[in-house]
Amino acid sequence: MLVLFIFLTNMNALSSCFVMRKIIVEKNRGGIELKSLRKSMTVAATATLCLSGLLASTSGAFAASTSGKPTSGPVTLTIMSWNVAEATLQKDATLFHKIHPNVTFKFVNEASPTFAYTKLNAELAAGSGLPDVVSIESSHAQSFLGKFPNSFLNMTQADQPLKKDFAPSKWSALTGTNGQIYGIPWDIGPAMMFYRRDLFKQAGINPNSIKTWDQYIAAGQKLVKHFNGKIKMTAVNYDDDGVFKMMTNEQGAFYFNNKGQITVSSPAALKAVAMEQKMVKAGIGLQVPSANGWNDTIAAFTNNQIASVAMGVWYVGTIETSAPKQNGKWGVFPLPAFTPSGSHAANLGGSNLMISAGTQHPKTAMEFAKFAMTNTAALNASMSYGIFPSYIPYFSSSVFKQGLPFFAGQNVFKMAANEAKLIQPENHTSDFAASTTYVDNAIQSVLNNQMSVSAAMKQAASQIAHESGRTIVN
Repeated sequence: MLVLFIFLTNMNALSSCFVMRKIIVEKNRGGIELKSLRKSMTVAATATLCLSGLLASTSGAFAASTSGKPTSGPVTLTIMSWNVAEATLQKDATLFHKIHPNVTFKFVNEASPTFAYTKLNAELAAGSGLPDVVSIESSHAQSFLGKFPNSFLNMTQADQPLKKDFAPSKWSALTGTNGQIYGIPWDIGPAMMFYRRDLFKQAGINPNSIKTWDQYIAAGQKLVKHFNGKIKMTAVNYDDDGVFKMMTNEQGAFYFNNKGQITVSSPAALKAVAMEQKMVKAGIGLQVPSANGWNDTIAAFTNNQIASVAMGVWYVGTIETSAPKQNGKWGVFPLPAFTPSGSHAANLGGSNLMISAGTQHPKTAMEFAKFAMTNTAALNASMSYGIFPSYIPYFSSSVFKQGLPFFAGQNVFKMAANEAKLIQPENHTSDFAASTTYVDNAIQSVLNNQMSVSAAMKQAASQIAHESGRTIVN
């Protein structure tokens, strides 16, 4: 289960507050699934913030990201999304309606990405019942574009003036084989290493000295020795391997290249798996069962069994709500690289807005999509639900100038913003979902000493090629 931290901040008010709510979601291969929503506690003694304050203080920001005059005539847009993404878009709709009072909204709220995609697949196949606007994760966008190539609105012309304003890595998921763009980017998940300040200090480890994965392993061995094996450096989960994704991405690689060729047996991929194998052999990892790896990792850091976790920036909320007694004990440092001067920018997660090609209101749908993804008030709403925007101009707003008390005042979001600009594209293709199973199985075989790195990854590449018909590039 993934626990997201939700905070509401009024960027233009003299005072600010952080309202904490707990959203418990179940992680799956396609995304996150909402299981329950509960109020928790109000944090930051200085503040009082509510949605009405947000609306009142941001009215002056609307004009910058809209086309001016409201669309003429009554319009109703249907928006389909899931849990926190849908809640964010609801707030965006309220903001949009304030300047376009003739536009109203109907929301289709699915319980999870999986349910949303099942419904969307059926509607696309039938050619009816489609929403005007839908949120789709980057890992699934290419699948929909491949299966239904004429079903989404071509936004190339509308997006062109905005291309430089979004994290460059976001556009590949929305670009069809014809080079046209079929959506607008939303969030991104810059990766970083979350670590326990107190445990590192007790073990005599300076996080600023960790620049490479080899140095991370060496520091991990030092920490494990200091705590007599009772505390490990990190958790190891063989299923749904996010570490492999981050390690390949920071090398400028992924499961496929920009031509759609299979690269899971490339030098970058082999280097990533070999490094994971080295971490396991060094004894710095606490192995958690694959069947419940997400929950068990959370339990491990909550119970002081591990000292660090590599994740996307959204993990801030998971830590804050899962381990409130560890307030002030956490910090972050850049994801280790493979060489001292190597890249440490990588992504984990992210989604986009796409518009049905059959919408009766293409102009209004595009206006809303651009508003939701670029307007400061709308992006404040995204951040209030733990959704980290990929719109670069927003990184200059006041939220990125504030430290997080839970992280000892460290400016975590600023670090993430800097990394977001450097992330290389992840080329998912329409065959990504199937490929992850073969890759995860291959890595598990390596870490269980059943196959060599080269043999396992070549086998995975062959399996993907057999199922997809794609060629392999080594």
